[in-house]
Amino acid sequence: MPTRKYLNLLQQLAITQFKLKDQSAFLGFIWSFLNPLVMLGILFVLFSVRTGESIEHYAVYLLIGVVQYTHFANSTSRSITLLRSMKGLTADAIFPKEVLVLSAVIADSVELLVSMMICVLIAIMSGIVLSGAILLLPFVWMLQLLLVSSVSLVLSCLYVFVRDVAHIYQAFLRVLIFITPIFYDMSFLGDGAGRYILLLNPLTHLINFSRTLIIEGRPFSVEASMVLLLASSLLLFCSFKIFKHYEPTFAENV
Repeated sequence: MPTRKYLNLLQQLAITQFKLKDQSAFLGFIWSFLNPLVMLGILFVLFSVRTGESIEHYAVYLLIGVVQYTHFANSTSRSITLLRSMKGLTADAIFPKEVLVLSAVIADSVELLVSMMICVLIAIMSGIVLSGAILLLPFVWMLQLLLVSSVSLVLSCLYVFVRDVAHIYQAFLRVLIFITPIFYDMSFLGDGAGRYILLLNPLTHLINFSRTLIIEGRPFSVEASMVLLLASSLLLFCSFKIFKHYEPTFAENV
């Protein structure tokens, strides 16, 4: 398929999937923000006294972590059953199946952008003075989009053949919330093995990048960002290759 037609198809599907999200709910798009707000409230009440007392602007610190984790968890979870729920298009021999997954990821990214802008506004209201470093925030969004796309392609592909993937992934997300520095900082774990587990988690770096830009008002490490960009790009390439390798067998398994 020519590149221009491919991009137009991706754009139209992303718009369609965004419009279909929560269309049956009375509050529609607003529901997308209730989950992170409820999670924020619970975590703030539980951890602000002890864990948060050593962290400056803990409410904003916590909000950034909750928003980015929630976007990752929700977007990747929704992608799992996508090929099966749209089996009419999945069974089409000509239609590029990855477009279904990538368009859903793009549609979900709108929530991330809006939520992060709300984080910035709350930061300003909390007395945080923003600097020019905030202009690097779209780069963090791009990195998160690469990560979500990679995971979504693999999960959607696996689910076609193994239905238990959905349950296994939900269990994984329950563990992920504790090995991602959402309500605590890196120093909380000291220099033990837990610290190295956090460093292997790409969400750790994405969330810390945003906190550095918004709360500390300075650019994040160029070296760290380039390593993460390279790793995310390589992961997306491998995920795409795996997806395309198994794509011809999707029709007979959905």
